[in-house]
Amino acid sequence: MKLHHIAIICSSIERADRFYGGVLELKKIKSGTLDRVFGEQLFGISQECEMILYGNQDFRIEVFVTASVPKMKTPYQHICLEVQDRKSFVEKCDEARLTVKRFSKGDYLIIFIEDYDGNLFELKESMTE
Repeated sequence: MKLHHIAIICSSIERADRFYGGVLELKKIKSGTLDRVFGEQLFGISQECEMILYGNQDFRIEVFVTASVPKMKTPYQHICLEVQDRKSFVEKCDEARLTVKRFSKGDYLIIFIEDYDGNLFELKESMTE
């Protein structure tokens, strides 16, 4: 089994493009509209919204664009991303004016970032052999 994609809520296409296309450098694979009927059947939400699928060879994120973005549904909900150079990636996030949270645990630095809508991402650095 492998993970196909995850789904995220964003408040605008511009914010989604800026974070997922810009900061994460994911390609916009496809986009479309989730109609009210299908939204009600799938998620119990009778609201039309745009959907955008971003991804690369390893990772896909399906973004639902809706004006009403709930602030963090659960305090533990996050996505962990593995990046080649965590320091450079954090600098890129700082330049993009994203919230970067740093926590020390012993000798290890734990880093989380928030996208423009409050979705939380943990950052790990790839281990090279």
